[in-house]
Order: sequence, then C-alpha cells, then structure tokens
Amino acid sequence: MKEAEAFAAKRVPALPPELYDDFRTTGRRKPYETPYNQRLERLVAFVVAAGLEEGRGNAERETTGGRFLPMVERELAAILDETTWVMPAHAGKYKNAAEARTYVDLGASRRAWTLATVDRLLGDSLAKATRKRIRDEVRERVLAPYLERVRAGDSQGWWWMTTTNNWNAVCHSGVLGAALLLVEDAGERAEFAAAFEAGTRRFIAGFGDDGFCHEGLGYWNYGFGHYVLGAEALRRATGGKADLLAQDKVRRIAEFGARWQIAGNVYPAFSDVTLSAKPSGWLTDFIAIRFGLGAVAGSADLSGGSLYQRLFDLSLPRTGAGPFSGAHEGGEGLPLRDWFPDGGALIVRRRPAEQGLAAAFKGGNNNQPHNHNDLGSFVVMCDGRRVLTDLGGDTYVKDTFGPKRYTSGVLNSFGHPVPRVAGKLQRTGAAAKGVTVRTDFMDTADTWEIDLTSAYDVPGLERLTRTFVFSRTEGKNGRGWLEITDRVRFRAGTAPQAFGTALILRRGQERSGIDEQNHRFVVREGKAAVRVFYEAENGTVVIREERIHGIVPDRPPVGTRVGIDFTAPVHEAAIRVRIESD
Repeated sequence: MKEAEAFAAKRVPALPPELYDDFRTTGRRKPYETPYNQRLERLVAFVVAAGLEEGRGNAERETTGGRFLPMVERELAAILDETTWVMPAHAGKYKNAAEARTYVDLGASRRAWTLATVDRLLGDSLAKATRKRIRDEVRERVLAPYLERVRAGDSQGWWWMTTTNNWNAVCHSGVLGAALLLVEDAGERAEFAAAFEAGTRRFIAGFGDDGFCHEGLGYWNYGFGHYVLGAEALRRATGGKADLLAQDKVRRIAEFGARWQIAGNVYPAFSDVTLSAKPSGWLTDFIAIRFGLGAVAGSADLSGGSLYQRLFDLSLPRTGAGPFSGAHEGGEGLPLRDWFPDGGALIVRRRPAEQGLAAAFKGGNNNQPHNHNDLGSFVVMCDGRRVLTDLGGDTYVKDTFGPKRYTSGVLNSFGHPVPRVAGKLQRTGAAAKGVTVRTDFMDTADTWEIDLTSAYDVPGLERLTRTFVFSRTEGKNGRGWLEITDRVRFRAGTAPQAFGTALILRRGQERSGIDEQNHRFVVREGKAAVRVFYEAENGTVVIREERIHGIVPDRPPVGTRVGIDFTAPVHEAAIRVRIESD
C-alpha cells in the first residue's frame, strides 16, 4: 500500500517517440526501459492496493473512495496506448515503433500476461471498455501474430520460437499465460497450449543432461522460472493432464540453483550475471515443494517481480512443506563437489564449505548463450567470501549484443583469469572449447585438467592445458589450497612466443604483502584473504597490472588484470599459481 501511495503522487512515466528512437542513435537502453518498466511496477502496485481495498470491505472504500481503481485504469490506458510493447533494443529489424507493433519480445509477452492477469483479478471492477480493449490489444499485438506462425508452421523471423535460451521460455510462457486467461474458445486455447509444449522443448534441450545452465544463474531464475510458471499454468488449466515438469531432465535443471552455490550463499558470476545473483526465493520454494529438493525458505515475497509471478508465489502451499532430502543448505549440507560434465563446470568445497577455500571452475565453449570468452575461468572463495573472481556481466547497451561485444574487456578473455598466448586473447565460437583431459575426484583432493588449445587462434600453438588441483586438507592450518598449472608448447620449428596467465581483481581490490623475490602476494576481501604464490618452468615471469574497461567508453575501470607473464618468449613452459588462505 505504501508503494502505491508513493506512485499515486507521481504522473504516469512518459514514453514519447523520441525516447524510443534514442536507442538507435545512442545505444543506451536505460532511458526508455526505465519508464517502460516503471509503468508495469506502478500498475502492479495499484492492482495490489485496489485488491486490499476490496478485501477490507465497504468501510475502507468509504474512507479511501476506492481511489486505486482509477489509478489502475489510468495506468492500463497508458500501456494500451503505447505504439508498441516491444523494447527498442529488440526491434532492430523494424524501421520504427509502429512497425514493431505486432512483434513479440520479452517485454510484449510480459505486458500481455500482466494485462490478462489484471483483467482476471479485477474483473467487472474494471470498466467494460477497458476489459474489451485489453482483449483487443493483446489479441492484435500478441496472440494473433503468434497463432498465425504456429498454424503456418513458420516462425517468420521470430527467432525465439525455436531458440534454446531464456527468450524461448519467457515469450512462450507470456503468450500462453495471456491466452489461458483471455481466450474463450476452448479449441483455440488448446492450440496455444500445444504450441507452448512443442516450442519449449527447444528451451529444455538447451540445458545439458546434467541440468547445467549455460546462461548463468540470473537467466536460470528468469528463463527456467518462466518455464515453471508456464508449465504450472498449463498443468492447472488441464487438471494435471499436461505436466511438463514431470520429466527427469527438468528435475535436474531444477537442482541447478542449489548445486551452483560455491559457499556462503555465493554463486559463480560466469556469463552475463551480477556478482550478487542468487536463486529466486519463490523458485527455490516451489522446487522444494514440487521436487522435494531443499527446504522451503519462507513466505511469499510481494516486493518484486511480475504480477503473475507474485500470484504464483502466493499460491504455493508452504505450510508443512519440507525440509526434504537432497538439500544443499549451508556449509554442512553442501557436498564436497558438484560436477557438471555436460556444462563443463566444477564446484569444489571443503566441509564445512564456509571455512577455508572453496572454488568454481569453468570450461564449456565460447559460443554459449550470453557468452564470455572465458574458457578456464575460476572463482576462489575464502571463509565464505569471494576473494578472486570473475567480474560477471557488463553494462547492457546496444553494443553489448552486437558485433562490438568482444571489444569489452569484461566480455573478452582479457578480463578473465585465463592465459594470453602470443599476445592473443581467446577467440569466439563453438570451435573454441575446453576439452576435459582427465578428472580425479577424491575426498581429500580434486583434479580437473582441460585442454584449451582450440581457444587460441595461434598457428604455432601445439598444446595448452590448464590443470586445477584443489586440496581440502593441506595448506595453512589445513584449510585447503588451490593449484592452477598452465602448460604451453609451441610446434617444433616455430619461433618462441609470448605467454602469460592472469588473476582478476575487482575495482577496489589491490595486492598487498608483495614479495617479488619469493613470488608471492596477498589479496583481501573484507576479513578474508588469500596468499598467492607463483612460479615458472623454463623461464622467468614478472607481474604486470593492467586496468579492465567495459564496453561503455569513458567509464572508470571495473577491475585489474594481474598478469603473470614470461619476460621472454618461450617454446615450452609452464606457470603454476598456488592459492592458500592467509
């Protein structure tokens, strides 16, 4: 109610045509997307407040005058008047907003399902003209063009209908959710249901058989979360006859959120992910209830997310649920490792995980959804804090998803703790892949060796491997250590080449306790610290610090690349980095 009160004092955020066109000229997303998203936030707040007024009865309405319903009507009118519901960042193939009117993107599908939900919740409390317009606009902009493509068996340029990333689940779910609430004809509703079931098979196929999410945790929340919302809407609409979540692979995907934790509720920031990303509470609660995995953490959270997500959250039968077996709850509940052979990733921990070292390692390939050129990247934690890290995603602007993407030091391999070979960074594409050479998993230590040769377009490179060895019982005070060894060999008859590896520091971090003679230094994060030792075979190495800049020009650096480089070209050599708690 307080949020609605605050919004009530402000005008509907303006979305003039020139703001839509701003993205084309500047590449900035926020100027349009901020007010665009605020309109939905305001609508949801007013709908919840109107519902609270209704629930408190006549006395409340006499006091307030039922004042939030007119605000709902006003916000709905503004959204219904928008030239297009498609965000400018997603309308690149259209000349203007009007041409994009009948395209469906993440934003249009969310608006459609949201408006349909408002209509179902408030019903006849809304003006008849408003309810009719909701149906007309949702059908014209979203349902009709979608159904046209389904019936024709041709996506007609709607790439997301057959892709494997989060767009598939989010857009298909938004369309289905709107159709189930607004379409009166049962036969037509069945068409939307069948299209959702068929279309989202591609989304599920995009995950490894081990449940690994290549897009990262944030998009697991978003993409898989929407798949759950759509699948559950379908299950409820069919009385349980269509239950897409009953697949074994879906269960493994559901496990990903818990298995991806390193320690202390911290998760790897591989791919386009924020460092603070965590599994969504409503989703983990649903997974606990539906699959018996983990524990129900709490009550519904109405402070964020879409309207339909909040209602789903409210509907979860939390009372008396869990805890269940298979839980990854805190340091005591986390296993020694979580291995994703299909995804090419490994989490290693001590027990308890929050004491001493824990780490995450990444292989995979350089053509994954929300890809970074980051084969061999890693994150190191000490005492539950992230000390050595991957920087996560860069700012979202036009160039972030265009030909200039890998000019970003955050997205190319310069901003990742991986080798630089003959002065070259890793290349982009599926052919650049980390190939597992061997694994050796024991209670006391884990080893993962990966071949990174294909990641570098260096003709003379014969072989490059990176070996991670994680000891749980050795190191200072028996708190574990991590050893990373990079071995490089260039072909016989070729000239020696430059070679080096790196560690990554976030903005604000710096090395201390530097001892160049003995090749060691300390890196701190809060009260946690690690001591780094480095040594070389067949040459001498030196530390070179370089600032890391993101894709937006003229902004401060986001981190520091601590290069460990040979002082002279090498033909065959190795660099070994050992990390212990300090």
